[in-house]
Order: sequence, then structure tokens, then C-alpha cells
Amino acid sequence: MNHSFFFTPFSPVAILFIATFFLLAKKASCTDPQFLACEPKSCGDQKISFPFHIQNAQEEYCGYPGFAVSCNEKNKTVLSLSDNEYIIQEIYYQNHSLRLSNAVGFGKNTSCSPQIQNISLNGDRFRQSTTRTGLFFFYNCNSALLGNDSKLLKHKFCSGESANVSTLAMLDDDPLLGSASEKCGAGVVAPVDVYRGENVSIGKMLERGFVLNWVASNCSECDESGGRCGFNITTYQFKCFCPDRPHARSCISGEYFFSS
Repeated sequence: MNHSFFFTPFSPVAILFIATFFLLAKKASCTDPQFLACEPKSCGDQKISFPFHIQNAQEEYCGYPGFAVSCNEKNKTVLSLSDNEYIIQEIYYQNHSLRLSNAVGFGKNTSCSPQIQNISLNGDRFRQSTTRTGLFFFYNCNSALLGNDSKLLKHKFCSGESANVSTLAMLDDDPLLGSASEKCGAGVVAPVDVYRGENVSIGKMLERGFVLNWVASNCSECDESGGRCGFNITTYQFKCFCPDRPHARSCISGEYFFSS
């Protein structure tokens, strides 16, 4: 048998090998750029993918409007709500929810700073979980007005910049809320998760945070077909970015979107 047949420059085997190589190379080079751009990225131990996208690390079209996050210097994923920053502790993609921390470092010293502020949610994007409990903070409580009210003083969370000023913290079902409001003024409410029968500190409640549910386009069909979900802000339409081109819902559908 003439083995040189397999190694001659123009043998059928060599031609088939070269053709296959170039076809594979062409296929790789023709992979849709939006599919490549929307590869999930990580911030610390958090995997970030649709509906979220990391600002300055992923393209805006890789996420749903209003779901931009950032990755801070400590490799923590940050979501801005009501002009306040919240640390994302965990994202539950399957049931469209995430756990956030109210304020990093709050209550670790006696300065009561930074102050927690009310959270205002856009119902079109995020909704509070039914497990949420309201944790009231009353700032700048005048110690003279509190006097010797031992019941209220048990709710003292920390002292302010002055020895005459304190902060009280209590849950939204506390019977002393009215009295605290009279002696301290208006309070702010931080959502926290509190479970029946447990006894945890205010600091632990804040550290554990709270759960939000989100509302966005469903990514499951696209994801299961091997695509990467995205969104066209201009046309306000969901996109499924696939290796060949953008599709309407999944990579196995016959509908296409052409990149502009």
C-alpha cells in the first residue's frame, strides 16, 4: 500500500483536513459578536447574567433596563435603589429574586453613620418579598425627652455625635412605635427578614438583609437553547443572542433579529 498517498500535498485526505480546518475557523470567526459580548461575568462570588449586567464590564444590551449593577473595590456587587447603594448577597435566578444588605458597616460603631434611608421601589422592576418586616429607625432622639423611659431606652441602637442624641430601632409591630415617634420625630423604615420565634440583634438583621423579587423578560427558553439573553433598548424588545445571530426567543426558533 502506498502510504505517501495520505501525505501528498494535494491528496484527498489533506484537502479534506484543510477544508475542515478553514470551515471551523470561519465558523468561530463568524460567531455573533453580541453573543460573545453577553458571556456571563463574575463579581466576587456572584455570577452576573441577564437580567443584570455589570456597568463598564458588560454591554448595556446584555441586561434588562433598570438592572445595571456595579462591582466595587471589594469585589461586592452593588445595586442602586432610591439613590442608595445595596450589596447583593445572592441572586436566585430560578425564582427571580435576590438578597440585599441594607447598609454595609452600619452600627459597627457608636456614630450611627451612615444613616439608613427609606427605600422606594419601582414596581415595574422590583417588589418586596412577603417575608419582609419593617425595621424602624428613629434618629436624633433627644435624650432629655426620652428621660427615664426604660421601655424606650431598651430600643436604643446607638448614640449620635452628641451625648444628648440617640437612635432607636424597633420592628414595625412594636407597640412603642407611637411613643418613639412623639419623642423622636419621623422615622425611616428598612426592610429586613425576621423569622417567627427568633431572637437576633438589629445588627444581624441588617447584615442578613432582605429579599426582593424582580420583574423582567423570561430568559429560560433562550438560555436552555444555548443562547444568551439580551434586550434592545431602542425597540424595547427581548433578544436571544445565539452563536449565529440574534433570535426572537430561542436559538432553535425560526425568527431572527438582524444586528444594526
